[in-house]
Amino acid sequence: MKLLDDLMNTKAELQIAPLIDVVFLLLIYFMVTASLIKKEADLSFMLPAKVESSEPLQLPLEVLIEVSELGDIIIEGMIFDKDEGNLDELIGHLLSCKEAAESTQSDLIINIMPADKALHGRIINVMDACAAADVKNMSFSMSM
Repeated sequence: MKLLDDLMNTKAELQIAPLIDVVFLLLIYFMVTASLIKKEADLSFMLPAKVESSEPLQLPLEVLIEVSELGDIIIEGMIFDKDEGNLDELIGHLLSCKEAAESTQSDLIINIMPADKALHGRIINVMDACAAADVKNMSFSMSM
């Protein structure tokens, strides 16, 4: 019983030095991490300006030419002759596309999309037809 009375009469002491150390460590941690966060005002960006133009936006006319593995040339669902020497129909279609683009005062862009195993000679034939139709903008894309 004496031990219990001794425990009741003793005053509990609180160690303040370790508590101050922990508070300083937390303060240093928050100060260091707060300086690493960029504020919104520090980010440089330009907002798009409002364009007030009475002219409508002229989008280019893009024509997709597919070259299949079998040598078929497909434009907008139309299949052209497999004969390598005769590309008159393809040239005529490209000329009509060019006239349509010129009538709307927009550019004509030809996008050639050959299949993975398409013959290179057919791709060259398509490029020759574009040259014969005086098409200036050509690009290539891969089939999915």
